[in-house]
Amino acid sequence: MTTVVPSFDPSQIVFDELRTELLIRTLIKDMRTAMPVKVVAVHAGSGSPPSIGTVDVQPLVQTVDNSGKLWSLGVTYGAAFNRVQSGSVALILDPAVNDIGLATVCDRDISGVLASGALSGPGSSRTHDISDLVYQFSIYSASAVAQYLQLTATLLKAVFPDINLNGVTIDSGGTLVAPALQAQNGVSDTVTVDGHTFTFESGICTSLT
Repeated sequence: MTTVVPSFDPSQIVFDELRTELLIRTLIKDMRTAMPVKVVAVHAGSGSPPSIGTVDVQPLVQTVDNSGKLWSLGVTYGAAFNRVQSGSVALILDPAVNDIGLATVCDRDISGVLASGALSGPGSSRTHDISDLVYQFSIYSASAVAQYLQLTATLLKAVFPDINLNGVTIDSGGTLVAPALQAQNGVSDTVTVDGHTFTFESGICTSLT
């Protein structure tokens, strides 16, 4: 462990300037701004699709006391988290247990805003407090990525067991299934509608069963 070296020699703390600087540094050190955390529980919002819920997170950077001893911070319960949303359109990719991400700490008590969703005064006099933490996004891959949506300048790639587009499902084998309609991948295109199978070759129907 790295040895903690005091910022000041005690014998030097005889000047007002150094006392003031020490006081300022101590106050700044106790201000919470941002920190890496681990998600230990997820509380989903209500409805379908779900509204924004909350998470319980464990801060991962320990604090160091004046003797150099490490102390772990406690779990922060019921923290808000971010979701990409514009009006009634949203990308729902909520945190999962064991995610490791960045959390920011608001400079005032945000409980009133979270409760009302409107202009609100601070719920208390606390400032830069870990109770007003907001989970942002992952900064460390705690699990191997198996399902993903990848966007590049030349590609939009989606890898999921099933993809549902307005009721039309594409499974992992490339089979498209819709109400009363099924189309299969293959050398020839086969479409089943209400129990009747149409086979197409080069865009021409070659058989009907």
